[in-house]
Amino acid sequence: MRGMKRRVFCKATASVLLAWGLNPMSALANPNNKVLSGELFVNKNLAKDNFENLGNALIETKKLKTILKVENDFYLVRPGTKLKFVSNQLKEIVKGSVHAVFGKRKKELKIKIPQGTIGIRGTSIFVDLEPQKKRSYFCNCYGETNLYDNKGKLLQSTISKGHKSVAFTDKGKVRKYGVSYMSNLYALRHPAIFDKEMEEAGCEVKNSHCVLKS
Repeated sequence: MRGMKRRVFCKATASVLLAWGLNPMSALANPNNKVLSGELFVNKNLAKDNFENLGNALIETKKLKTILKVENDFYLVRPGTKLKFVSNQLKEIVKGSVHAVFGKRKKELKIKIPQGTIGIRGTSIFVDLEPQKKRSYFCNCYGETNLYDNKGKLLQSTISKGHKSVAFTDKGKVRKYGVSYMSNLYALRHPAIFDKEMEEAGCEVKNSHCVLKS
């Protein structure tokens, strides 16, 4: 019943906006949610410039990477990636690769990946899911993170000011990534790539964090 009422309200609102000559997608957009570069799909619909709140949304990239700002967080999302958001917060990395930079928060944000959960506060992380290797590459690029297995057991806490990386395996183990860099050169090079691509999108990058240039 609540869902039906919400749909009726949204339809009525959209009709009023159209009658005023306004595009509903633009009028309801959140000015804090911005596509800074590339191409982004929200629930299979192409998003441009400012986009609406990600209440319960699947966002995807296809052939192009994208850089986006959601509230106070920034994301460099590689092609072929799927992410789930709830209330404008990243909740799950379903597929692909993302470099995420989070503003400081009092409550730990927990992000699901196939191997377990990443707990973050004001942190910069890079995650590259490697299902064919039965693991994920995880980098605590700056700040503090906790890694939990799929039963909620704390496996590792990390504080970093300089890109500490591990392999998080499907068996719920945290291992050194080591020579695996040879099969994932993007993981090896991602710090420099991140800085360059974020700066090209209009960021001033410091300690793996972004501040938009005025």
